[in-house]
Amino acid sequence: MSHKTDDESLPFVSVVIPAHNEGKFITDCIDSVLANDWPHDRLEILVIDHSSTDSTATLAHAAGASVISIQGGNIGTVRNSGLKASKGDIIAYVDGDCTVPATWIRTAVNILGSDKTIGAVGGPCLSPAGGTWIEHGLAPSSSRAGVAKSANTLATSSLILRTALLREIGGFDELLLSGEDDQLSNRIRARGLSLVSASDCHIVHYGYPRTWRELIAKERWHGSNHLEVRSEFDLTLILSVVFLLSSLVIPILLSWTIFARDELLFLVIAATLSLQAISPILYAAKRTMQSPRDFRFAVSFLAVGYAYFAGHGLGVAANYLRKLRSVPSISGRDSKTSVNK
Repeated sequence: MSHKTDDESLPFVSVVIPAHNEGKFITDCIDSVLANDWPHDRLEILVIDHSSTDSTATLAHAAGASVISIQGGNIGTVRNSGLKASKGDIIAYVDGDCTVPATWIRTAVNILGSDKTIGAVGGPCLSPAGGTWIEHGLAPSSSRAGVAKSANTLATSSLILRTALLREIGGFDELLLSGEDDQLSNRIRARGLSLVSASDCHIVHYGYPRTWRELIAKERWHGSNHLEVRSEFDLTLILSVVFLLSSLVIPILLSWTIFARDELLFLVIAATLSLQAISPILYAAKRTMQSPRDFRFAVSFLAVGYAYFAGHGLGVAANYLRKLRSVPSISGRDSKTSVNK
């Protein structure tokens, strides 16, 4: 593999790595980028150190990256800091707790160059081969090489696109707490451009939750901006609401059994439990289809599904409450109108 070239026709690539206290992973992340089949003189690596209190910045610099330290702001602010500093024709994002394959850059550049109507390229997020059953319940640990297919959204843990396009659409929304990648995907597609997910652009994510408690907390955070970043009433939102409402109803129904032994009540409880189980069952079915050889882990996928929708449902509920609080009351509008009159 050559790390230098005199071929200036190759696009210059800026790899942006947002990082917050990623000292445990950042060196491996940078090393994996440098191991790509792409000339180093057509490549820059920018680590955006976001308020880290560990050795992230020192380790990143030692590994060969340029480090930009910022304080405050949401994840969109961090990603936009990399966009402002980037010199590349192509900008590629990977998170600091991930590693990329040697095919990551060249595959994405070739796909973008093959069709101008392709707006961005990404890849699947894989769990570590030696991860916990919860990590494997969240993502497969392997993918088939050479697969490329259209996608509705791309995660910013592996996102490659033309720098000019990202600047034209205004970069990332800095007001969102999460879900900035979904919103960006929607804005790219709104311009009539397509998204491609390529297996050779996959990443291995070492920051997946390892316990139920971590998973619920992470999904609560993901769900907290769900309504702002999805362009339609999508299936994940529907399933989260169904799971949350049925979970709220079940304790009420069970408490009624203290005072009533009605057979109909037990049928209602059974029906509600079945309704609650729909979301985790569909989650387990999807994960089993993603990794057919892991069908023996279907029960663990189901358990992860319960934690996933518990967390995401709580986040969506908080999202709804926040939007309701932001709506002016009718009486407030009336009083303002009367004052103006």
